[in-house]
Amino acid sequence: MDDPLSVVVQIELDTRCVHLVVTGDLTERNHRTLTPLVGRARALFPGATVTVDLTGAQHVDPGGLDLLRWSLDHGPAPEPGGDVQVLTRPEPFGLPGATSSHAPAPARFNGAEQGGVAA
Repeated sequence: MDDPLSVVVQIELDTRCVHLVVTGDLTERNHRTLTPLVGRARALFPGATVTVDLTGAQHVDPGGLDLLRWSLDHGPAPEPGGDVQVLTRPEPFGLPGATSSHAPAPARFNGAEQGGVAA
């Protein structure tokens, strides 16, 4: 059974931010689909902050989240670009030690307040 994963790319030219808004289920099987999208976003807008927003995902498997973080940190040499941030819900899906600090990002995001936690 395939785990559905959908990604919408939002680009904010004035703040130089690229948001990858993820919905569906992030698992150990499909986490690697996000890494090339982050690389493309970094190449498209060098110097822009890229945010992988998992706050709207229906399910995030802790193993898939760990593998995503690892692949973003240890993948092939990243394209020139800004920081990459991963946003999750507070206390991300049962993982202990979640922080409550907010990632630096615009105050308004897609017409709503940003409520994610940097993971």
